[in-house]
Amino acid sequence: MKKILLGIICLACLAVPMFAVDMQAHMGTAEAQDAYSTYLSKQSAYYTGNYSHEALYALSGNDLFGALNTLMGNTSQIGSSSFTYNSLRNQYKNVDKDLNTSGNIIGYYDGCSMNGTWDGGATYNREHTWPQSKGADKDIAMGHDMQSVRPTSVAVNSDRGNTAYGESGSYYDPNDVSINNSLYVSTNLGSYRGDAARVIIYDYIVYGEAGGHKNSLYNGNAQLLSKLGSSGVFESIPVLLKWHMLDPVSLTEMVRNDGAQAYQGNRNPFIDFPELAIQMLKNASGVTTYTVTTEGVAMWPNYQLTLRDGFYAYLGTKDDRPRQSDIVVTGASYTYDENNGRLKIYNVTGAVHITGPYTSMEKPETDEKTTKIIRNGQILILKNGKTYTTLGALVD
Repeated sequence: MKKILLGIICLACLAVPMFAVDMQAHMGTAEAQDAYSTYLSKQSAYYTGNYSHEALYALSGNDLFGALNTLMGNTSQIGSSSFTYNSLRNQYKNVDKDLNTSGNIIGYYDGCSMNGTWDGGATYNREHTWPQSKGADKDIAMGHDMQSVRPTSVAVNSDRGNTAYGESGSYYDPNDVSINNSLYVSTNLGSYRGDAARVIIYDYIVYGEAGGHKNSLYNGNAQLLSKLGSSGVFESIPVLLKWHMLDPVSLTEMVRNDGAQAYQGNRNPFIDFPELAIQMLKNASGVTTYTVTTEGVAMWPNYQLTLRDGFYAYLGTKDDRPRQSDIVVTGASYTYDENNGRLKIYNVTGAVHITGPYTSMEKPETDEKTTKIIRNGQILILKNGKTYTTLGALVD
């Protein structure tokens, strides 16, 4: 149940592995592989036309905010009277489901597996990532948005209260959950820093306003830049982006992104395309960015900008057997796990350039040539003129 890597999964049908997926609370089981395949399909179907990955990634700042704000306004059903705070409690089994234990859900902050049947709030309750007292009242759309309101064990929820997220002493840090409460059992399941950051940015683009862009769900209390500091929702934009980039998207988040979409119609784009967060917030006060370029290597997320703190990403090379000697990074310190292709960039001093030996990911010569490609931010397989997902589902 610890936060682990899914690792490289070999597929009998294509005999090629997929990129590693950072996971919380799920093992590398067939259920996890099926969930990831479903995630890729739903992600691809949601971002089309003016909202394709290419179209969004070409934007930045307020223009990107406007596109995402419009997409959320067009697809979210949360404004309907049929969606309420009370209706959330019976839906978590479909959204936060534990892939290893049927009927259980994964709790926010600690990753504990809990019985998902609502018992009046004795086992778990509903945690507002953006606190009610700071703009997300449960009686308005923002206060009962499935993407934002997470199931949390009673002890963990009461410990945070409405404290803003951050690393300093007066803030709540989900990377170090310390609770003096007999109901809480420390399980050390890894960081939820990135999860929290991605929800806060999501709330801002769905319910906030920037550059004159706002939709019908607009809430004046969802203005991120005015909600920084100990009396707000996050310590600062640099800390928010740091958490987002150093705690990669997990399968837990992917599964609940699919479930939330099935429930209310919209997705969290910063789970689907993490690189968009820094593209959108790069001009905020206190943010210093450095360019990121790659050559001869495929990288996911495809960051083109980074902060000094750096980021985690995954690399693919020929025959998906990355080797330490194949990767060279300039402009930053780095470590590279050759077993799963996980790259850590840190101590950035200037423009970052990542060099690998291959411009494509071709298999060694076999009777059937198989090539991996990146399309719309997804890893796909070309084989005999047809395109497949990494789990063997035919795309076209």
